[in-house]
Amino acid sequence: MTRQNNQIRVTVARAEFHLAAELSLPGRGITVLYGPSGSGKTTLLRCVAGLERGKASLVRIAGEVWQDDSRRIFLPTWRRSLGYVFQEASLFDHLDVKGNLAYAERHAGVKPIALDAAIELLGIGTLLRRRVHELSGGERQRVAIARALARQPRLLLLDEPLASLDLARQGDRSRALRDHTALLQHHQRVRQPRNFVHGVGDA
Repeated sequence: MTRQNNQIRVTVARAEFHLAAELSLPGRGITVLYGPSGSGKTTLLRCVAGLERGKASLVRIAGEVWQDDSRRIFLPTWRRSLGYVFQEASLFDHLDVKGNLAYAERHAGVKPIALDAAIELLGIGTLLRRRVHELSGGERQRVAIARALARQPRLLLLDEPLASLDLARQGDRSRALRDHTALLQHHQRVRQPRNFVHGVGDA
């Protein structure tokens, strides 16, 4: 992945809150968004992903412009090189873990070597034959993160992805994510010296 800085400027006006965020993110590493519930953290991630559209916004990732309202540019989500892990891991219940990962391999152009690396990175090799209903919350999140990483996206968006993991695994996974460009939403400030931390909804 490129080390080029990423620029995000998003404005969203709603009855319950007004979001005006401007971030300059490093080309590699974890950036954590923290703030109280309802402050707009998930909305910001959704705007970066193209699932919602802010006004007067700019999203430039790894030198590629995903949105620039001043030039009437707006790429749909499917054209953005990103992985998105939601608060609730979105897995196919009718497939086992291997089937969920294979789906990403077939439909997202994932190379087998990238998928194998993601499986090893997240430590889910022993889960491949398990059905989704047999997984714990933390195991589901690890599978969802592996599936997103296997796509080798330019940007990885994570909406409280570590909430279901135990503390030991949180440290392991967050250290692994530092080799990627990740924007992570968390409900409270995360104190890790190599992370970039931004508050949302601060007074």
